Amino acid sequence: MATTPLRITLVDDSDLAAAGLRTLLAPYADRVAFVDNRDALAAPDTLDVVLYEPMGQTSMARSLLRDLQSMSAAQAAVFSWAGPDQLPATPANPHLAKTLTASQIVVSVERLVEGRFESAPVSARIVMAPPVEPEVTEPTDTTHHREVVTHLDAEDVGLTPRECEIVGLIVSGLSNREIGERLQLSINSVKTYIRSAYRKMGVERRTQAVLWGLDNGIDAVRPHALVG
Repeated sequence: MATTPLRITLVDDSDLAAAGLRTLLAPYADRVAFVDNRDALAAPDTLDVVLYEPMGQTSMARSLLRDLQSMSAAQAAVFSWAGPDQLPATPANPHLAKTLTASQIVVSVERLVEGRFESAPVSARIVMAPPVEPEVTEPTDTTHHREVVTHLDAEDVGLTPRECEIVGLIVSGLSNREIGERLQLSINSVKTYIRSAYRKMGVERRTQAVLWGLDNGIDAVRPHALVG
């Protein structure tokens, strides 16, 4: 079932920061939509999340943030290079680090809107995890393959090995496109596997799948060691 992308805006005196975030989130347009400040002020009631940089904040940025918060019911969150202990004052809102990967930012935003950013295990184990550098090349030797790190075998959780592998990649924060590229599957094949896995897991949303995976011991995906 199609869902409307979450609408987010960024209050930051750096135009580069806004442009960078827009570019990072572009591949996830089915899940989040970046809104510039002018459009956000024009339709504040449509906003889901307002991110803001508190470091070096100008009076104009402070005024814009106050206006957006007063005119909308959006969740506000700090989005900064500085850690919580480096900010001028302890933030009352959740904190997202600018070091997060694009997929981690998307998961963070989804957790914020659901109100489970602070309490859900995914916040500490996946969202706040340091970004992983992408692989430059994918091994072509057939003796290399990827395995899901689990505490249980796939059949023990009612999934096929491929479904379990894909759920592991979802837990790791990858998008459908990234999963397809990693496993060399078409986007339609990835969606088919996900629908089948979701039906067996009894979940409907990606965030529910992440929690289900963590609860059932599906932690992440890592390269398997070379055989022989």
